[in-house]
This record gives sequence, C-alpha cells and structure tokens, in this order.
Amino acid sequence: MKAKKQKPAEPSLRDKLSQNFLRAFETDFDTHGVEVIKQLRQKSPEKYAEIAAKLIAAIEPRGEGFDSCRSKEELGRALLESVGANEYEITEDMIAEAT
Repeated sequence: MKAKKQKPAEPSLRDKLSQNFLRAFETDFDTHGVEVIKQLRQKSPEKYAEIAAKLIAAIEPRGEGFDSCRSKEELGRALLESVGANEYEITEDMIAEAT
C-alpha cells in the first residue's frame, strides 16, 4: 500500500494576516520614519511596549511540527491537518477525538 503524499502546507490565515500587517507597518514606517515611534514612546509608553512585544512575537519563528503547539486544541488541529484534514472543516468534536 502506498503512503498518501502530503501537499505542501499553505500558510495559515494568521500567518498571512501577520505578513500583510508587517508589510503595511514597514511601508508606513518608510513613509513617516522614526519620529512617529518616538512620539508614541513619549506619549504612551505602555502602548509602545505592547506594540513592541506584539511585533517581536509576530516575527519570532514558529517551531516545526507539533513542537509549536501551545495547547491541547492546537495539538489536535495539527494532528488532524497532518493527516490531510482541511483546516476550515475541522470541528471541536474532531479535535476532541484527536487528542
């Protein structure tokens, strides 16, 4: 019996949105420069720190395979996707059965 060939994984919706946001942010930075960041840091240091943390998390590389799963739900989804389940058709019941 032949093993089913895996399709190359497409980026998740989250990854696509993150990439698009970071591109837009970079374009905005190119247009308005460092001065806007300085103004934000001075006017709202809490917001400045929050944005910095989110940007760092967004560009931090994700682990390979199941190592990147941070919850039982993420593990269940990863298991289902690894055997060919469509990410948009996965239900909570399917996740519960997988874990």
